[in-house]
Amino acid sequence: MEEAFSGSIPCLGEEATTMKRTIKVLFMTTYPPRACGIGTFSRDLTTNIRKEIDWITPYIAAIDISEDDDVEYGMEVVGRINNCSANAYADFARKVNSSRYDVVCVQHEFGIFSGDWGKDLIDFYELCNKPIVTTLHTIIPRCPGLPRRILSTIVRRSAVTVVMAEVGVDILRNDYDIHFGDIRVIPHGVPPFTRIGKLAAKKLLGFRGKDMISTFGLLSRGKGMEYMIAAMPGVLEQCPDAVYCILGQTHPVVKKNEGESYREELHQMVDALGLGNRVRFVNRFLADDELSVFLEASDVYVTPYLGADQVTSGAMARAVFFGRAIVSTPFLYATELLGNGRGRLVPFRDSQALAREVGTVLSDSRLRATMETSTRAYGRRMSWKAVAHRYASMLTTIASPAMPLIHVNMPSAARREQQRLLRVD
Repeated sequence: MEEAFSGSIPCLGEEATTMKRTIKVLFMTTYPPRACGIGTFSRDLTTNIRKEIDWITPYIAAIDISEDDDVEYGMEVVGRINNCSANAYADFARKVNSSRYDVVCVQHEFGIFSGDWGKDLIDFYELCNKPIVTTLHTIIPRCPGLPRRILSTIVRRSAVTVVMAEVGVDILRNDYDIHFGDIRVIPHGVPPFTRIGKLAAKKLLGFRGKDMISTFGLLSRGKGMEYMIAAMPGVLEQCPDAVYCILGQTHPVVKKNEGESYREELHQMVDALGLGNRVRFVNRFLADDELSVFLEASDVYVTPYLGADQVTSGAMARAVFFGRAIVSTPFLYATELLGNGRGRLVPFRDSQALAREVGTVLSDSRLRATMETSTRAYGRRMSWKAVAHRYASMLTTIASPAMPLIHVNMPSAARREQQRLLRVD
């Protein structure tokens, strides 16, 4: 049988001496190089905590989702949780209880933990005696049964529960009747970027003279790309130079279950509509710098998502931070971010409405400039630097509510030795 948890959870010798006045936070999460939005979020958050906060040291306990995982992690990953092993999360809790970590920070998404609706994670919450901070990446409104019980247990057992939008608090209070626990709103972070200018970005990508529409993220059927493709003939009637770019590879879980069938259907749809090179696919996981160029080149960013209850979207957060003009279906997170005229909302599964609104924004430069100014101003609060400081303040309070901290700048040689000691062989 595979070991449920592997890795050197207890802090070791020299590291414990060097780090004794710092807060040690263990993040339970998926993690790169796995292509997963949760993992990317965790990498960016922990990287910025290391960069900005000298009294907190983050570590990673990576979740291995499937039995055939062969991911090779960096030295910041001190252990791996095997979802395919019995009692993985109970064993993990016992390891954590005997460790010197001060706080555990769980990145929660139902689909990344074992058991129905990820129910095996509850073993960890029930057995762990360290303070737990939980970031909820999905909150399903009006949800009965098992997922409701799981989420209620998570909030009850967490020292703090983090949601990424005010609507998340409303759902927990009104739909789940959760009036206990410390629930805080910290927005999804967005990495910095260097502006090169829209014209330069379009030239670099080969879209000079084009009206560029874009959508990015891991591809799955719930993203609704087919409705934007169906809208393109109507957009082209208003804006003959428009091009729609679909950026990103297929979600690895989707690819495992159904291969590339969704992407192939989208390609067939493009051919059937005679759109030719008016719809472009970039079938890879884009690094931050490359994605920044695509976003800067975009005149309109579109999220035609099908799920009304989505309460966060890293892709939309990034588009807002970049100051894009955005057209979206009215899922919960979009309704909050694009309120007060910051964006345009269209009904779900309505290609005609998408064509009308995208065409209007593309053809009205004054309207587009107003929307860009509004989203850019709203997005300033989403920088990873600001988000890292908000997490740091919260983690500091939880880890040492009565003890003043001495900030320690660890020498680089000591940090390299720490990473060597904690490496998983």
